[in-house]
Amino acid sequence: MSANGEHLEPALYVGEINEDFDPMVPPATGEEYIQRVVLEASKCDDIIVANVDRSRFKEQTVNVNLSVTEPPLISPSIEWQQCQVADFSAVRQNLARQKALGIIKPSISLPARTDEAGWYLLCFGNDTEPVENGSSSGGVPPLVSILLSMNQPLIEQVLEYHVEWLEAKSKFSVQQGRWLYSLLACLELPLLPETCSLLRTLARECSRLRTSLVSKDYDNCSLTKTSDHPSMAPLTLLICLVAHYFRQMDLADT
Repeated sequence: MSANGEHLEPALYVGEINEDFDPMVPPATGEEYIQRVVLEASKCDDIIVANVDRSRFKEQTVNVNLSVTEPPLISPSIEWQQCQVADFSAVRQNLARQKALGIIKPSISLPARTDEAGWYLLCFGNDTEPVENGSSSGGVPPLVSILLSMNQPLIEQVLEYHVEWLEAKSKFSVQQGRWLYSLLACLELPLLPETCSLLRTLARECSRLRTSLVSKDYDNCSLTKTSDHPSMAPLTLLICLVAHYFRQMDLADT
């Protein structure tokens, strides 16, 4: 019988179930098996409700900051953002064409995928000093030979390292901007859910760092320094690419 009370045509013929039918005896035919299923189903309630002791559960509250309030000075034009997305797309196509020609062996040995300290040393040239704002303590730039030799899991892992470093140190350098841009250019589409979440974290962190630059200028009563800060344009560019190229439009600058 259906939910609205109408009788439905049986899918399989069951036949009469005799009173002396013993469900404990193993079925010898397919018909006896179906009869056993029907007999067991007739003994079950239509609706079963579990008795849950709710006093054992504690009410949980999770506070999530979904947005970062930006000062009114930060407003890249739509034309600028469209131009950056077009250039980024061209870079991706160029890298894809070069990768299709064959894997290029890098001129240096790359750290293992799980060697976070090794990748930090490779990217920044110093495994102890924090990355300085607007400068770099050295390191190897994201050469094409390095990027084309990295498979997709390694690209995603190194990108995750950079986002974690950005969060932990709350500092941004031109060198890190180059690496982030290059790693984004090598990401394959469609994105995995965890990679998409990582890009959203990157955009939010860039927005937070960018806001801190403007806040410092407000505190110093100097509003003209903001656009000249060496980290301002790279941070804005990364937000633009995550929002417009990787389609996380709720994070876009308006």
